[in-house]
Amino acid sequence: LKGKTVADIGAGPLGYFSILIAAQNEVDKVIAIDIDQAALDYIEDAKKKWTDHLEKIETRLALPDDPRLQEREVDVVLIVNTAIYFKDRINYFRNLRKGLRPGGQLVIIDFKKRNTPVGPPAESRISLFDMERELQEAGYTQIKADDQTLEYQYIVKAGVPE
Repeated sequence: LKGKTVADIGAGPLGYFSILIAAQNEVDKVIAIDIDQAALDYIEDAKKKWTDHLEKIETRLALPDDPRLQEREVDVVLIVNTAIYFKDRINYFRNLRKGLRPGGQLVIIDFKKRNTPVGPPAESRISLFDMERELQEAGYTQIKADDQTLEYQYIVKAGVPE
C-alpha cells in the first residue's frame, strides 16, 4: 500500500482497519468512511491520542447509498463485514468504482453464508456466488475469491481496468 490512498468503508465504530492501515503501512492516506458520526468522532479522538501515522487518516461521513468518494480519488477500497447493510449493493459498488483510480482494487471481506459461532445470522449474509455476480454486474473485472484463508469469512478482490 506504499504511496496509495485507501478508503475504509464502514470504518466504525472503532476505526480498527483505518488505524491499522495508517500505522502499519507507508500508505499516503486513509479515508475512514462511515454513516455514523459517533464512529468517526471516535477515530478523530484516537488521532489526537496516538499521533504516530494517524495524521494520514481523514474521516468522512457518508450516506447509506453514497460513500461520498470523489471521482478517481482512491487506489484501494476496503469493505469488512459491511456489505450486507447496503440496500442496493450493485449501485453502491458502481458508485465505489467511480471513486477508484484506473487499476484500483476493491477488497471485500464478509461472512460466509453458513452458520458460524460469530457474525450476523446466516440468512442475512451474502453468498460468495452472489457477491461475485453483483461485482461483475457493477462493472468490476479480475474478480478473485478466496474462501479458504479465513475460517468464517471470504475475501473477494475486484479490479478496475487501467
